[in-house]
This record gives sequence, C-alpha cells and structure tokens, in this order.
Amino acid sequence: MKKIAIIVLTVWTLTACNDREETPSGMAVSFSFSHVLDGNPLELEGDAFTLPSGESFTPRKFKYYISNITFKNSISGSSYTVSDGYFLIDEAGKKKFSVEIPSDDYDALTFYVGIDKARNLSTDQVGDLDPSNDMAWNWNTGYKFLVLEGEWEYESDERHGLVVHIGSNDPESEQNFKAINFDLASAGQSLGSEAVVQLDFQAELNELFMDPNELILHELENTSIKGGKWAVNIANNYQEGFFTLQ
Repeated sequence: MKKIAIIVLTVWTLTACNDREETPSGMAVSFSFSHVLDGNPLELEGDAFTLPSGESFTPRKFKYYISNITFKNSISGSSYTVSDGYFLIDEAGKKKFSVEIPSDDYDALTFYVGIDKARNLSTDQVGDLDPSNDMAWNWNTGYKFLVLEGEWEYESDERHGLVVHIGSNDPESEQNFKAINFDLASAGQSLGSEAVVQLDFQAELNELFMDPNELILHELENTSIKGGKWAVNIANNYQEGFFTLQ
C-alpha cells in the first residue's frame, strides 16, 4: 500500500508541476485595427464614400492615438495598465501593435483615444510620441488625438476640404481624451492562461458624423475643425459606437 501511495503522490506531484509549467507568467496581446466607412473598407485617395448626411467624401488621411490600455479582472478586482503605451494607428501605415502583460483571467478592457494630460504636456517622446509622426500641434505643446482629412462635395461639382484635428483644447479637463470600454467576456474574448492573444477591432467612420451628435458638413460655415464645440462633439462620437471588437 505504501508503494502505491508513493506512486500516486509522485504522479500527482509531476502533473501539478507540469500544469504550473504550462501556465505562462505573461501573455502577448496583439491589437489589430481595421477601418470602414458605411461598412465598406476605408480606402485613402480612392473612390468617394457617401456620408450619412449625403455628402460625397474622399478620405486622404486618417490616424489616431491609442493609449492607457488597461486589462481588468472584475472577479478579483485586479488590473494591469500598459506602461508608456502610446500607439499611433495610421490607415496609411501601422495598424497593429503588441503588448506584454501578466497572465490573469481578464474579462474587461479599457483604452483611450488620445494622450493623457501628463504626457500630452511633456517633451518625453515615449512610444509613438515622435513629432515626426505629424501628430504634434504646430503652435503649441501637445498632440492631435485623431486626424481625418479629405475632400467633400454636395449637390454640385464644387469640392471642399475637410480637416478634422481633435486634441485637448482644454488640457486641464482632458475633455477630448476619451475612454473606450470593452466587455471581453460578453464578446467571447476573455483572457486566461493563453500565451498569445489576438484582439481585432473595427472602427466605423460613419459614427464620427452621426452618433450621438449629427455632423452635417454642408451646413457648417467652416469644415476645418480644430477645436471648439464640434471638436468636442466628434470626440463624444468616437467614444460611443465607433469601435467594435470583432
């Protein structure tokens, strides 16, 4: 009996050790972003799209910052925020990045569009905060959070420029620095002990123009939006319904 007990204990110990060895201490999480306009893949300098308010729009540039990424375990209350994680997503360039995080049963995720106050007013260039990325304001310290540029026309052949540069025109309140929250569990994307995880996000540009604030270009006096009421309205639009986890 003693020999049998020793054998059973040895097998159990080896199995437990193997289980511990198979659970990684960290995981690599890859973020991938795709962009659509009215459900169609976004194409810069390509065919024109019809915006929700009827304008014909040809996009020329689209990019934005993702930052302050935090994974949460709502059961244990634990969380992990990626340190110095500032990532520029550019339709004409990089649309993917990866982060290393400790293993945990994460069931919620938050990231922000834009740059937080502390880093926005700093000259430390961590992550993608390099002025050569053409996301720094020319006349002031700080960064553009989201940029959309192109040309539009409405009921004529006369073309107009659209310049949307959203930053924080009130750094103290960070009013355009918006949190985007995801319930990983409900999306079937809870993170457990996997060593590598892929998260795919899609951004629908129509949402910038319609929800919750309708933006009708042909009714605006000026379609160069770099601050003020419409910058805030667009920031509120990209906080709600702009991103979906695929």
